Order: sequence, then C-alpha cells, then structure tokens
Amino acid sequence: MIFAPFTGVDHHKKSVTFGASLMSREDDQNFKWIFTKFLDCMGGKEPHCFFTDQCPAMKIAVPSPLLRSRPLLFHVAYYEEITRKGRHDIDQRDRLHHSSEFVVWDSELEPSDFEERWCSLISEFQLEDNTWLQYLFSKWQRWIPAYYRDIPLGCLLRTTQRSRAQKFFKRFENPHGTLVEFWMRFQSAMDQQRYTKKSLDRDSDHCLPQTKTLLSLEVHASTVYTHALFYEFQQQCVDSLNSCSAGDSSREGNTRFLEVKDSIFNKTYTVAFNPSTFDATCSRKSFERKGYICKHIIRILSKRNAMIVYQKCKSRVFGFYLLIGDLRRMGISVLIVGILVASSLAFV
Repeated sequence: MIFAPFTGVDHHKKSVTFGASLMSREDDQNFKWIFTKFLDCMGGKEPHCFFTDQCPAMKIAVPSPLLRSRPLLFHVAYYEEITRKGRHDIDQRDRLHHSSEFVVWDSELEPSDFEERWCSLISEFQLEDNTWLQYLFSKWQRWIPAYYRDIPLGCLLRTTQRSRAQKFFKRFENPHGTLVEFWMRFQSAMDQQRYTKKSLDRDSDHCLPQTKTLLSLEVHASTVYTHALFYEFQQQCVDSLNSCSAGDSSREGNTRFLEVKDSIFNKTYTVAFNPSTFDATCSRKSFERKGYICKHIIRILSKRNAMIVYQKCKSRVFGFYLLIGDLRRMGISVLIVGILVASSLAFV
C-alpha cells in the first residue's frame, strides 16, 4: 500500500504532520476520498496553498473537495529531471544546473525578470529545440517561486520541505512489516516529532536570544518570536543598518514612496509608507511571503524614529508584526501533500 502523509510547517519552521493515509492505488477516486476526509479532520478549514507531485490523478481530484483553496503547486525535482531527461552531456548538464539554479529558485524575481533570464539561459545553452524543457516550463506558474510570491506565507514551503518529510518517515518504515508493526513505527515517529516541538517551545518560552542591534523592534521580537523566526528577523535588522540606504522619495496623497538601496542584492526597492498611520509595504513582499517585515521597511521606520513608539501604534504593519508573534501558539495553514510512492508496504 502507499503511505501518503499531509505535511506542513510549524512556528519553528519544522515539518509537522497534520495527517496521513494508506492507499491501495493512486487514482482520482482515492484522492478525492482522502482530501474530503482530511478536510473533515481539519474542521473544514482549507489550506492557503499546498504542494504535491505531478500525479495526473491528483490534478483531477484536488479541485473537487478543495474548491476554494489557493492554486495547487507542484513539486519538481529539477536536477533529477535534468539528469534523467536532459539530452546533453554531463559537463553541460552540470553547468546548466548551476546556472539555472539561481534563476529557477530565486523568489526575489518578478515573473517578467524570470522569463527574461530563462530565455537568456535557453539561448546560451542552445536548448530551444528541447521539447522536455519546453513542456516543463510551460507549467512554471505552478512551481517557479517567482509566480507565487503573492500567496501568503507560500515561500515558507520550499519543495525541499517535502523531501525532508520523506526522509523523516523513511527512518521508521519497514517495507516488509505488518500493519501492526507499521502503526507502532508511525506512532514512534509522531512521538519524536511532538517531543522536538515541545523542546523548541520550551526554549522559546524560557530563553531569550541575544540581540545584535539597539533597535526596539529587535528587542521586542526576541520576546514574542520563536527562536527560528527571530534569528531570521534579527538578520533583517542587522542588514537594515549595514546594507540599506535611503534614496529618492515622492509623495502621493498621504503616502510617501521611498527608495531603499540594497547593497547585498544590488537592487533598489520601493517602500510605501504612510506617516499618519505607520502603514508600510515593500516591493520585495517579504512580509507576504515569509511573515515578517523586511530590512527595507525597518530602515525607513528607524530613520523616522518609529521604533520608540511601536507599542502605542496600532497600525497594520505593527499589528501584523505582533500577530506573527502568536506563531508559537498556532501552526501555519500551508501544506505539502507528500505522496511517498516508493514506500510500499507489504502486509502479511
């Protein structure tokens, strides 16, 4: 039988299992039943988005029980596919993989920038006649990060998260075991996962991480964020002081548009800032993708002395910021539907 876990990411950015099923075969009727039962177990709450492999039966089954969900995103083992189907020698294959990796997986790119770079890459390696690459990238809206930058918290789930879930369960599986043995192994896997989460919760609740800047936002974040999220946000605070500089600005009504030059990415981003409400958004869309404000917004707020009044402010950006602190008490409803086809279980 086929073991199919539903895996997501928790507030420590660790894989967490929401549910699992055993299937006799992969067809649309089985998938429809599984997705329907999964929604029942989740109280009818649908995920923001979910990743899965490119199973044709699943493409048919998913829209039925999940009509209101965000788009289905595909997992593509890109390098493995190049190795298996790419019609070029080993040296060219490795160079293509190295060159395309920064184009394919760069979530900082806008869709137009990705298409331009990809066309240049195809031209450089003379792959215009490669039908497999043409087919793969005709579906790029489904698996290229540049195309789902606007999905809330979508970039917390990279396709590598699915492979981590596979490795986690493979340590506990025995393809020749009985159903009872499998259930005991599965319970052991869940016990380990829960123990890891409780340990991380305890560390985040009772041990404050060391701050690196004098920014009040960083100090406050150390008290509300889990350690995993705080260290990422801390790096944004450090980079806001070391690599960001304010540039030109313009005004449109009550909103000011300020350019922030980023020496790390060698790009200029635009921050829309409302001084009266302290609302702020950035063209990088870091908050939408990852759940915390980026170094460019922090730079603008720090220049306008916003850091010392954040406790009195009930604006959207700080409301979002404080809300993310509650991630230690709730999971993130984005899922990977991981189908472990290779994990066949022969029951005696």
